[in-house]
Amino acid sequence: MNIEIRYYTKSGHTQKLAKAIAEELNITAKTIDKPLEKDVDILFLGSSIYGNSIDPAITKFFNNINVNIGLIVNFSTAGSIESTYEQVKELAQLYNIPISSKEFHCPGEFVGMNTGRPNNNDIENIKKFTHNFI
Repeated sequence: MNIEIRYYTKSGHTQKLAKAIAEELNITAKTIDKPLEKDVDILFLGSSIYGNSIDPAITKFFNNINVNIGLIVNFSTAGSIESTYEQVKELAQLYNIPISSKEFHCPGEFVGMNTGRPNNNDIENIKKFTHNFI
């Protein structure tokens, strides 16, 4: 089974989650500027909310996909919005890529809110999520 991890982050919060997934799966997490080079069974895709939306870099990532993806698993951080799931789901549907209804989201530190998040508990929770998903 080919599993890949791609993520986008400005603050490093989503990167922390990506690295925890990578540690759990014993693979390397890469930023979305690293294209997928071969077909993927499961793509863990991480993003965050910036100004009530995912960054346009995520849309660009989808535009540049030229391999088959069996399933996207969304993970995200955000200061005040619940998750990036619905926005990523819209893109996945636009490109006819299945997306799991299961996702992982935790708060990210933002302008004094959610100080220290993602924290050690969040890291352990995403590892459990990943283990249980696989």
